[in-house]
Amino acid sequence: MRAASDMLTRTFLLVAFFLLTPSSANVASGKVHLNGENTESTLVKFSVSPEGSVKFDLNITSYGMYEDEKELRVRVYVDDEWPKLRRTPLCSDKVKLSERGFPIVFDYKGSMPDDRSGKKKTDRAEMYTARIQREMKNPPNPHKKPKKKDRSRYFYFTVDDCSLERFSHDSKVPDIMYTISVENGRKSSSGEFVYDHLPADEDGIAFLLVLTILFSGALAMSLFHKLARTFGGEVHVAIFIVMAACLTNGLSALCELIHIWAFTYDGHGNFSLDALSSHFEALSDSMVSLILLSIGGGWTLPSDVVGGGLGKDAAANKFMKGVRNPAGSLLDLISSGGGSGDKKGGIVALSIIFAHLGLSQWGRTFDDDFDTYHALEHPPGRALMFLRFILGLVFVTGVGMVRSAGRCPPSLMSFLTKFGLVGLSYFASLPGISMFVGSVLPYHQRHQALHWGAAMVQACSLCSLTWLFIGGSDASAYHRLSRVGTHAEGDMTESIAASQHMGQGSGRPTMWRLGKTKIRLD
Repeated sequence: MRAASDMLTRTFLLVAFFLLTPSSANVASGKVHLNGENTESTLVKFSVSPEGSVKFDLNITSYGMYEDEKELRVRVYVDDEWPKLRRTPLCSDKVKLSERGFPIVFDYKGSMPDDRSGKKKTDRAEMYTARIQREMKNPPNPHKKPKKKDRSRYFYFTVDDCSLERFSHDSKVPDIMYTISVENGRKSSSGEFVYDHLPADEDGIAFLLVLTILFSGALAMSLFHKLARTFGGEVHVAIFIVMAACLTNGLSALCELIHIWAFTYDGHGNFSLDALSSHFEALSDSMVSLILLSIGGGWTLPSDVVGGGLGKDAAANKFMKGVRNPAGSLLDLISSGGGSGDKKGGIVALSIIFAHLGLSQWGRTFDDDFDTYHALEHPPGRALMFLRFILGLVFVTGVGMVRSAGRCPPSLMSFLTKFGLVGLSYFASLPGISMFVGSVLPYHQRHQALHWGAAMVQACSLCSLTWLFIGGSDASAYHRLSRVGTHAEGDMTESIAASQHMGQGSGRPTMWRLGKTKIRLD
């Protein structure tokens, strides 16, 4: 229990560190350098509510004189024309698709310290600044043909200079630094606009996060109640893993909820909390995947039921040994320093966990206010879909091996068929939802639909796994045979050093002690 207390203390200090770290991210700030090849640059995109209004405040600093600013403009586009704009090669044709254009007129501020990256503290530059503050309605230009529908809409803010594609004066174009603040105006009951920084595509997400926190907390409490009844006796490590998956799912929602609340008021939120939310989500996903793969491969079932599956020398059989006991493999790998036990099993389990965490961290490199872990529009999201597809194939292989072992009772075979369908739906549902959202729904509805879809998939999987490990012996054939439901004294080894031979003689621990409580790992 002391070890668990120390772990909780370290976790609390880690969370406190992230909470106290100020936001270092501002996706509405950056550097622009225009030239003849790149005559325009996108500053930020922002979703505006139906019958709403958008207000932006743009501050620009030029490091040197912008000699010919006659055609230098800030332009506003909407998602109706944005796909066509992306296919249009010439700047002069692109600007015809814009809703509004605002000239940029610089004021000379004098010689000031040059704070650009790579410059010395003693370097100075001639500074010119400009500021543009405007407000636009949604839908924009109601008298423009064809008339646009009243719906939530993405506004894109860009800066361009079309003269650069006609005249060669790239060497005279200075670096431009910008900061843009955008606010979404929603109509109040009085008809006036109330402004905040929360984009329209985040509407309803806070409610979803609250539901996720409550649901994940309820599942975690159910599992803790199961653990509390077995303290001093036997409990299977799988219950701890599922409870951890529920807790990390709830913590992910909590961190994102705080980030959204902060973002609403200052337009920045807390980058650390947003990143932490993404990492917690990745941990929850990886633990669910590990549990499904392991149960599908026969983990927690008696060895005489699991059998040899597809054949003693089959490549699939050799690989599946790596996920039949991930907890035991990991514990043995860590405690022995990689010197003994099932190294392959530990490496497979660690690879699945770090693959999810790596994709989550990769998603942080994209210029978005909110995490893009599941978004198909970015490479990390597409890579996650591919990973789920591969893990789904491994899962189906594992279930098939257990069913074809020749010693699987008919009642358990029926359960495994249903479990296989449920598990496969988990691995396939997120790629399916993402492809459906990306190909069928309008662009302005995709963000919310993907959030709700991913949350529902995770909630269903956690609920199913919770039932799997807290159900009574009469719940299914699995509950009657599984070691998770075994609580008889003296039916397992008495120390962590004790091990059993599995497969081809691979020694690994089958039990861990936490005080008087015995934690099964087999």
